[in-house]
Amino acid sequence: MIKRQFTKTLATLALVVLGLAPAASYASPYDITLRGLGRPAPNDLTDPSYLRFKKLGNELGLAVAPRPLGPAETLGISGFEFSVVSTYADISETSEYWQGQPGSPVFMGVADGEGIPTGFWIPTLHIRKGLPLSTEIGITASYLSFSEMFLLGAEGKIALHEKFTKWAPDFAARGAIGSLFGNSDMKLTTIEADLLASYAFGIDGVMQLTPYVGWGLVFIDVISGVIDETPYSVTDRVNDQNGQESGSLYVFERLIWNENKNQRVVLGARANFAFIEVVYELDIGIIDATQSTLMSHSLKIGFDT
Repeated sequence: MIKRQFTKTLATLALVVLGLAPAASYASPYDITLRGLGRPAPNDLTDPSYLRFKKLGNELGLAVAPRPLGPAETLGISGFEFSVVSTYADISETSEYWQGQPGSPVFMGVADGEGIPTGFWIPTLHIRKGLPLSTEIGITASYLSFSEMFLLGAEGKIALHEKFTKWAPDFAARGAIGSLFGNSDMKLTTIEADLLASYAFGIDGVMQLTPYVGWGLVFIDVISGVIDETPYSVTDRVNDQNGQESGSLYVFERLIWNENKNQRVVLGARANFAFIEVVYELDIGIIDATQSTLMSHSLKIGFDT
């Protein structure tokens, strides 16, 4: 039974991803090109262009990484949840790593007269399946709106304390991994570990409300593709770092996951009405590379069968 449900889940996820691709191909102002960061000096991790790459990679990774989107308690061995999520993640749009270089923007839409976004809208499909021994697994498919980029993620959660003591909160440990697709300039992977605590209580016998908090680490790994500057002309050799007039090929040094650690604080609440649940979650990411925070708001509507 579990195998059949999981097979159906994977099929549904595949259909969603395939459905997103045609829509993305007609409008891609938020697609990202690394040429706007400038040409880095080889093997120099203090080069301004490399530092812009590092900041962009960490902020983008934290914006699209899978979120807990639920309290510490698990679904139970027979539980199965299907949900849709709307997430808005703020970004540092005035920073140079989003603004780009003269004549070479980071966002593809800027060249066509579009503005730089203040944040990303990320609709997500989230599916979870309960397993024995207070554990569960889940998968996510997220689309970065107005681009050709989407993220596929997988997660696992184990309850460390779950309803054993009536007045004690539930505690759980969660791990997840995600991979960003649809951008030829980079391959981005997120790895995360969270600790969650929650406490459920009933309201008038018709609704269950479960506030929850969490803290975790999000590691970002980014591998640069080969960047071709040929279409761009050079106006300022010092500041643009764009190479020679005839163009050139280069890559950025890899951002290795264990060297790009970001903290994340999670605050949320879930309301259950029969088999329907509504979740609001605030995620506050603390980005080491930029010495700043990234906030995102998520609204989730789920169906627990």
